[in-house]
Amino acid sequence: MDVAELVRTVVLEVLERMDERETRPCVMVLAARDAALVERVAPLVAPFFGDGTDILFAGEDCGGRTPQKYILPRLSCSDMADLAAGRAASPLMAETLDLLLRGVEVEALEFDYRRYADSAPGPLYDLYVAHEKTLATYGLREFRRKRPDTARLRESLITAGMVEKAGADGVRTLVVPAAANVTPLAAETAEALSMSILKQL
Repeated sequence: MDVAELVRTVVLEVLERMDERETRPCVMVLAARDAALVERVAPLVAPFFGDGTDILFAGEDCGGRTPQKYILPRLSCSDMADLAAGRAASPLMAETLDLLLRGVEVEALEFDYRRYADSAPGPLYDLYVAHEKTLATYGLREFRRKRPDTARLRESLITAGMVEKAGADGVRTLVVPAAANVTPLAAETAEALSMSILKQL
C-alpha cells in the first residue's frame, strides 16, 4: 500500500467515526462533569436512546447536535423558589431558566424539599409542593423513566380496570395466560387504547 492510499484510508476512517459521533444522541446534564453522575444518568437514559448515548455536562460542546433531554441532577429548595418566581441565582440556574423560557423541557432527578416530608411544617412543605406544580407548568418536571411497552398479567380474569391501568402506564401489549378469560369490556377497552392482548402459555 502506498502512502497516498494509506492517508486516504485513514481519512475515510476518521470521517466515518466523526459521522457516527454526530448522529449519536446526546443528553445534557445541567451540572459540572462528575463520574458518579455519569454512572447515575447513563442507565436512566439508555432505555430512551440506547447505550451509546453521549452524556454531556454544562458548558460542553454538543457538536452541532440538539440534546434529546436536559437533566437537572437536583433542585435545591432555594433554587426551586427562585425558578418558580422567574429568578436564577447561579449560572446553572440561569441556563435552566433560559431553557424554560425557550420552551425546552427540563427534567429533575431530585427535588430536595421532599427529604423534609416527615419533619417540615405542613404549610412550608405545601409551599414547595406548590412550587413544584408551578415549575411543571413552566416545563420543569420530575424525570420520567421510560415505561415498558409490554406488561405481563398472571390473573385468570382480565378486567377493563386492569387494561386501563396498563394503558395509563404506557403499555401497548398486554401478555396474559393462555387460559385467562378476557371480559368483553376489557377487550373493548384494549381496542380503544390501541393495545394488544396476547395470550401465552
